Amino acid sequence: MNILITGGAGFIGSEFAKFLLQKNYNVKILDNLEYGYKDNFEDNDILKNNFILDDIRAKDFLKYLKDIDIIVHLAGISALPECESNPQKALDINITGLVNVLNSCRSSNIKRIIFSSTSAVYENNNTKKQFEEDIQVNPNLIYATTKYCAEQICKSYSNNYGMDIIICRFFNVYGPHQDFKRKYPPFTSYLIREIINGIKPTIYNTQNVKRDYIYVDDLMEILYRMIISSKKYNSEIFNLCSGHGYSALEIADIVFKSLNKETSYEVGNPNSFWNKYEELFNKNYNLSKERVNKEVFKHAIGSNKKIIKEFKYIPNTDIERGIRKIIEYQIEKK
Repeated sequence: MNILITGGAGFIGSEFAKFLLQKNYNVKILDNLEYGYKDNFEDNDILKNNFILDDIRAKDFLKYLKDIDIIVHLAGISALPECESNPQKALDINITGLVNVLNSCRSSNIKRIIFSSTSAVYENNNTKKQFEEDIQVNPNLIYATTKYCAEQICKSYSNNYGMDIIICRFFNVYGPHQDFKRKYPPFTSYLIREIINGIKPTIYNTQNVKRDYIYVDDLMEILYRMIISSKKYNSEIFNLCSGHGYSALEIADIVFKSLNKETSYEVGNPNSFWNKYEELFNKNYNLSKERVNKEVFKHAIGSNKKIIKEFKYIPNTDIERGIRKIIEYQIEKK
């Protein structure tokens, strides 16, 4: 089976590509390297040779689908404040780019498309209950809105053209190869990097609101089972999550204990969380500080009952073990 992964130079894409190679699949990765890194796959000769440097918006994207059976569409712009700062770019990549991929798939022999959406679509579902896939969502930040629109477009292509599409709502994916060297890395990687280097991390959310974290190896197994499933999917939505939530302080405590260090951190002003994106706050109409505050204190835990029932897999990496693996990796790469 031949598989193309868009956004294949990113954290999840490169990890999944290596996972599939171990299963003896033929894998190609496509990335424009705006957000991905060659470092993520250059240790693998097959992926180096099968790397396509291009954009999902390319007019001749169809040529990359020759002999491809399944496309895993991970390419996109995901940083919430970046999308808010440049909504035109967010729409162009997350919506127009997807449409270009889907239209190209219509003219190819693609058997299935696995699309990466996001748990951010639940951003206004303010509940302590686990989010289930069938609840009504009402996103309004640019990133979540583009992904929700993209989900609807996938449904349109499934309903009108009979295309086999699976929609994945990713929660917080973490693991060793998640980029920690960039200026603003994801939370777990940021915490570990700062603490290893003897720097007090800044934590903006010190309340007992929790987020769902799923370890990358568990995510890979679920995506793999989506690939091999014999069913046909009509843009069905699945939460890719662990079903367990942890507060920022709980994550920090695990990191400090794993490193045998005393807990010590700075408390940041939640309203200033996105201040480094000046264009959000220097216009006539500025992003509401209350909206930033709401994002900081968002509670988001997913229900994974549907993926367990459908794909017969229960995420089994506990948070302590996952964080220890990240620590070992960062110390090795320091």
